[in-house]
Amino acid sequence: MNRRKFLINSIGAAGALSLPFASSVAFSQSRGTYTYLTPMTLSLAFAPILYPSAMGEYEKLGLDVKVEVGRGAGQVIQLVAAKQVESGRTGGANYMAARAKDNSDVVAFATVAQISPFVVISSEEKPVRDVKELEGKIIGMASFGGSMEATLNLMLAKAGIDPQSVRRERVADGPASFAMVEAGRIQAFFGNTSTVSRLRAEDYPLQVMAVDDGVPGQVYVAREADLEANRDQHVTFLKGAREAVLRMADMDDQELLEAIRIIGNKYDVPGIQKEDIALSDLKGNRDLWLAHGKENILRNVPEQWEQGKKLLVSAGLMEDTSRHLYDNDIWEATLA
Repeated sequence: MNRRKFLINSIGAAGALSLPFASSVAFSQSRGTYTYLTPMTLSLAFAPILYPSAMGEYEKLGLDVKVEVGRGAGQVIQLVAAKQVESGRTGGANYMAARAKDNSDVVAFATVAQISPFVVISSEEKPVRDVKELEGKIIGMASFGGSMEATLNLMLAKAGIDPQSVRRERVADGPASFAMVEAGRIQAFFGNTSTVSRLRAEDYPLQVMAVDDGVPGQVYVAREADLEANRDQHVTFLKGAREAVLRMADMDDQELLEAIRIIGNKYDVPGIQKEDIALSDLKGNRDLWLAHGKENILRNVPEQWEQGKKLLVSAGLMEDTSRHLYDNDIWEATLA
């Protein structure tokens, strides 16, 4: 099978290394194809889905999971709403703004990155260490209208900076963007844990500013009607992801490297062959999954959602709404 295909079939065992999850029997009755959409190129940020998929665990659970690569967080919401995919991963801020509109049938049924995965990357020579230093700058980002831009707007609003004062430039997420920083074409760019791991492995002289916007970082979304009509599929999908994160939470470095190799045998993840970089990447993303403790893996934590809503509404980035912004019913069913 061509591992570079846009649509990646996740079914397939990983040989003798594949060990069944405890829930295999309980959820073995689920059947059907389940398409999951990433917001961007495959990375180890998506390991909660890629790992159980590559291990053959979803096949054992009776679910044919397919991973499709999207073109931005905004597109994820659009394709879920259009019934083109069963679920997808998108940014918390842009999802909440979309959900507040009365015509949205898309709802978050899990939070995978409990805090923002984004960072602002600049050079050591001309570092950006504070949000206020973004005023008047040209900032690069991989996509417009999605979670990156929503996060930037929230950061600026909280700091009292006019968003119009910051120019946005479409750039690639990686070394090419840092070259643009060094050349003075942009002053900084948005990246994530994976970006930082790749750049540091190449000894780029970078400055990293963490993003703490108080909003749920990255969420899994699906249509409300589909969560009800095909509940068993969604429960199976999320249970496989939750148990994968629980397993990876207790792995040492050698075990994590083995997990990375299993994923690499199935999926064409850029840079995964450089194991020191990949290990740092996976551990950085694991911190985001576990930010609120093992007991809250993939859970929509109510306190954080309430705080995020207040921040977005006060910043004028989201309409105030009485609609429920998330649903923990699927998550609770994975505990059974």
